[in-house]
Amino acid sequence: MNDKSAHTLELPKILDRLANYTSFSASAELARDLTPTPYLDEAQDRQRETTEARRLLASHDHITIGGARDVRPDVAAAERGVVLDPQALLDIRATLRQATTLHRILGRLNNQFPLLASIADRLEECTALQHEISRVLDDSGQVLDSASPKLSTVRREMRIAFDRLQSKLHNIVHNANNAPYLQETLITQRHGRYVVPLRAEFKGRIQGIVHDQSSSGATLFIEPLATVELNNAWRELQLEEENEVRRILRELCDLVGHEAKYIISTVETLAALDLIFAKAKYADAIKATEPELLGFRPAPHPHPGSTLRLLAARHPLLDPRTVVPIDL
Repeated sequence: MNDKSAHTLELPKILDRLANYTSFSASAELARDLTPTPYLDEAQDRQRETTEARRLLASHDHITIGGARDVRPDVAAAERGVVLDPQALLDIRATLRQATTLHRILGRLNNQFPLLASIADRLEECTALQHEISRVLDDSGQVLDSASPKLSTVRREMRIAFDRLQSKLHNIVHNANNAPYLQETLITQRHGRYVVPLRAEFKGRIQGIVHDQSSSGATLFIEPLATVELNNAWRELQLEEENEVRRILRELCDLVGHEAKYIISTVETLAALDLIFAKAKYADAIKATEPELLGFRPAPHPHPGSTLRLLAARHPLLDPRTVVPIDL
């Protein structure tokens, strides 16, 4: 079928509708790229896959591709040495988890759904990588204290340093002697340093480093000299934490890069399965009937050697409530 014929028959619009039944972008792309096959055996295989999927989803409606993502760009980046953000790593874990679930369910149902089980058998679980991502990250993408002994120690020291800093600042802003000089009794941040709001006309009454001023110029945000070392200690621990988190994420991304070909293959297999499920859902939605496909047979010229017999046929883009089916 050439492009002109496909557009005349509105095949791209039908494929767009099919894509709406897919669960993630990789399978939606496959749906929109579908083309008719000239090979009878391939067409029959596609039909059998759809029929299996309709039976599977009718009897096991909990089976889904939901949660999978097209993580191939992120995985390829990790393979090149890029450090991924935590959300990308969680998406990779979610995709592998979905692959694990399908691999095991369809493996158990192999006798009932052999074609789908055969496709699912290509899914890679990458269990060790899944476990490592769970060990390092919580479900919100934060690196856990337990990700490394050093990170645990640094964060404990950070909490102590922060409490000391806040206690010192609290004493300064609530000191009755300083009350006349402060715009408000609050502690705020400027440029990553904790400061207090000093009235500009009382500059110098509380010794410190000016980090900012209000838009009106009436308030100066100063870091009291008494807290400089405490601020420094807390900031140094912050930098140490950032470096350790970066090191942990880099190691995790190295593992992703090591498993890249398996993850990419799994995404492509999930997309293939999801496309089959989408065909089944679309077929159910339009109450489609599986056609009987026959090969060409010898026939006298000019007969093409094939027979087309359609009963109560209707164009799938027409409103099913008003369309008039025809026999051909």
